[in-house]
Amino acid sequence: MNLNKFYYFIVALLCSISFTACSDDDDKQAVPQIKLAASMSSFGEGIISFDEENGILSVSKEGTLTSNITLGDAAGADMDGIALKATVPAADKMWCLANCSKNRLSLSVAKNNAENARQTTVEISALFGDQVLDTYMLIITQKGVEKEEEPAAADITAFIIPGQVSSKIDYPVITVTMPAGTDVTALKPVVVPSEGATVTPASGTVQDFTDAVQYTVVSSDQKNVKTYMAIVTLQSGGVNPPSGGGDEENPNYTTFEMVTVGAGSFIIGRDLSGTYVDKENAHKVNISAFEIGRYEVTQREFKDVMGYNPSVNKKSDLLPVHTVTLYEAMLYCNKLSERKGYKPVYTFKNELWDATNTELYEADVTRDKTANGYRLPTSAEWEYAAKGGPDNENQPYYYAGSNDLDEVGWYRENSIVGEEPVLHVVGLKKPNSLGIYDMSGNVEEYTGEWLLQLGYISDAEETDPWGPEKPRDEDRLVFSRGGCFSTYDTNCSNSNARLLGAHIKTDMGYPGGDIWFGNIGFRVVRSLK
Repeated sequence: MNLNKFYYFIVALLCSISFTACSDDDDKQAVPQIKLAASMSSFGEGIISFDEENGILSVSKEGTLTSNITLGDAAGADMDGIALKATVPAADKMWCLANCSKNRLSLSVAKNNAENARQTTVEISALFGDQVLDTYMLIITQKGVEKEEEPAAADITAFIIPGQVSSKIDYPVITVTMPAGTDVTALKPVVVPSEGATVTPASGTVQDFTDAVQYTVVSSDQKNVKTYMAIVTLQSGGVNPPSGGGDEENPNYTTFEMVTVGAGSFIIGRDLSGTYVDKENAHKVNISAFEIGRYEVTQREFKDVMGYNPSVNKKSDLLPVHTVTLYEAMLYCNKLSERKGYKPVYTFKNELWDATNTELYEADVTRDKTANGYRLPTSAEWEYAAKGGPDNENQPYYYAGSNDLDEVGWYRENSIVGEEPVLHVVGLKKPNSLGIYDMSGNVEEYTGEWLLQLGYISDAEETDPWGPEKPRDEDRLVFSRGGCFSTYDTNCSNSNARLLGAHIKTDMGYPGGDIWFGNIGFRVVRSLK
């Protein structure tokens, strides 16, 4: 009887223990599995966009106050018992605050008064008790105050009428002086507006300048409009007929006068007139803006800067300076740069001077391409300017400004006085479309480009080519461009008046070697980029 009682006691005890354990298991809740995802019911004020997949919220510079972002399980599981907590970096709490209420995120982003955009990250944690189940990272980006852009330029940078004596732009008035007797009822101006701008009437449109003609320029962004009035006046009396005997005058001449040549492109070596085939490997060259002498450097200018005149024919100080070495031309450029407050381009070493230490015959030269001072043009710049600069495609000329050499240049057949061809005062012939004189004949003109070879090496596109850094050999050959008063136009081996013509000159040969003596001078350029 006692054994039975003990047996029943043991069974009852085991059942009680088993029941208690089952009750404990039922009371303990399983940890849920959560993958947080965010959605926005509607875009409130100040919300630009919301990338739900990547968690990127874009806010305007005005900021926002919104409670439209809801957090939940990506698979739609029940969020009961799960709390959400939002945390913003301490450094960003001055402009961004975030708080979670149940499954909704309340967000406040202050106005951004700075130009720079700003960004922060809101970390949203799903908590089950003290356990972090998942974290959702919300990236907030806010635009800054947009900097007001200045409107694009709407200017006329060049206004040239073929055959003009002078052209001056003083906004809003453009004044062009034409030779006496010019018919002003049908003139065809070349008008160059600022980059990207449009001008009406368009460049090359024939106009009657009996009265002032209005030109309207609209900037590339359509935000800037300017109106110019172009007025044509006639020169009283005109330029005196050339005599060549020292009696010539040019009352319109101004010392150190420069012409702006706008940036653009052209095909170097291409015959625009269609008279002859292009040079081998003719190719595209991009040219930055520069300014170039309206006239070849005169004896007056050279003596003013250098203190002496090396020329042989000194009948007028408005004759081009000649019998000048390449180094003298470069030194002139440096001294003129210093006078005008610009940085010189050339540096000389191992100079060789004449006995009086006045004329520079020889030197080793380095060039600073970044300098803003005066220098000799490159061969490409010279041809680009001679062809009319940015408007070169619309000027199918064989010479600089005409297909008739008698109009624009001095050569042997038209420069004879008495029995011999002679130099003439600068600026007596018709200029090209940019208002540049004598590019097809008076004296040949030095370029600052050392000879590499006669033809173009390649047809590859170039930008602002300067040629070799140093002479290729001991002869130190350099290109010259432009026609000469003493050569025949009909003799192709001698003529350099054509736009594609180029001669080779040595930078040596003191004192006045045949290869440069008496028929070569120069004009200057200055980079504007």
